[in-house]
Amino acid sequence: MTNLEALIAEVEPYTVSPLTYSKKLADHSISESANYTSENKVEIAKCAISILVALLPLSSDSTGRASQSYNKDGLKDRIKALCAENGLETSDFIEEPTVIVYHNLY
Repeated sequence: MTNLEALIAEVEPYTVSPLTYSKKLADHSISESANYTSENKVEIAKCAISILVALLPLSSDSTGRASQSYNKDGLKDRIKALCAENGLETSDFIEEPTVIVYHNLY
């Protein structure tokens, strides 16, 4: 399996353009055609997370005859899972709402 194939596998079931995969790998100085090894696991995960984060603001996407809809909670769950599998902090990639409770304001 190549690094490109590993990245595609991490992003599935979502799909993006081939150029997006290529750019993310290049951004992380990873060769597309080189064989995937466990040494690249975290960097490939970072590439996948970056792609998935870019999909969060979208509700759907269509290219030619194909279209797909995005479930924000599903995307966030996939991002969280990739972070957990690779020892990464979720908060580095997605913002979670925080609740601040004020007591005794008066």
